[in-house]
Amino acid sequence: MSDSFSAEGLRRIRRLAWIVRLMCVVGALFIGSLPFFFWAQPDWVAAVAAKTWGLTTMQLDIGARLWALAASLLPTSACVFSLWQMWALFGCFAQGELLARRPAQHLRLLGLGLCTLSAAQPLGQTLGILALTMGNPAGQRQLSFSLSSDHYLALLFGLLLLALAQVVHEAARVADENAGFI
Repeated sequence: MSDSFSAEGLRRIRRLAWIVRLMCVVGALFIGSLPFFFWAQPDWVAAVAAKTWGLTTMQLDIGARLWALAASLLPTSACVFSLWQMWALFGCFAQGELLARRPAQHLRLLGLGLCTLSAAQPLGQTLGILALTMGNPAGQRQLSFSLSSDHYLALLFGLLLLALAQVVHEAARVADENAGFI
């Protein structure tokens, strides 16, 4: 399908693809390892939980932090999955595969990853707060659920990518069909 793009256009796409792929690897390494570093440091957890979630009484023992780590791995996994799909999508672009079924599939999975992330973030936060306060005395346990515009935007961008994936898939189908006429 790269025949319809100029050599200069393909060169720009390839350069951008390698930059994005590098950013995806760096992001996946950082995002994938941060929860393990964060939950291993009780003082850091206490400071963030007090400032961000308003927790004044919490349990910072290893069990509570391991449960909170497990909760934080929900959005972390969705984010790393999304970065993996973006890495694969831009790999297709780097190979000159633009309006084809394989990039459409990665675009669809990226959209699904972002939609999943929009739900995993508030769920992970809720479960993390619950993990830190479950060992508190009765009346001091907390269950908190909140949504933000970030969650809403992640959902909208995920839905946008799902629609674009369908458009690219249809364009690839038509291109394949037209190639059969030649």
